[in-house]
Amino acid sequence: MPGTLQDYAQAVHDVISVCRDAEQGFRGAAQAVNTPVIKQMFEEYSVQRAGFAGELQAAVKRLGFETINPQGMGGMLHASWMSLKGILTGHSVHAILVEAERGEDWSLKTYRVALAKTLPPEIASIMERQFEEVQKAHDRLANLCDATAPKPAPASPATRE
Repeated sequence: MPGTLQDYAQAVHDVISVCRDAEQGFRGAAQAVNTPVIKQMFEEYSVQRAGFAGELQAAVKRLGFETINPQGMGGMLHASWMSLKGILTGHSVHAILVEAERGEDWSLKTYRVALAKTLPPEIASIMERQFEEVQKAHDRLANLCDATAPKPAPASPATRE
């Protein structure tokens, strides 16, 4: 069932917003960790999401429409929370990765909702490609969460009996 122009506009707006939020969130995550490789990964994802938002805005403009440029307020709040969590956890890479993965869950959900709408082919194509990249980032974060999770302490001989 075809959607309305309003449905399409809202779906695009929501995806641009979640990209701006992720841009800010990843920037905050980068500031919250001290591990250079993880910091660089978060910075790259921040730049990627800014690019995703800009790409969608440009595509919408080519179709003759204007988009509102969301400021990523939710992302700024999430970035602040990540910074605070970094301080409270002693800059625990695992804790920040868990928060980043949670943010990616939200991004994936937003993309899925938008892709379920009837979108112009150019917009749908861009969103599908971006969705795949967000899924890859989510999977990478999930793997890193697993790899950095605290290992349970071995049971002492007295408790094994």
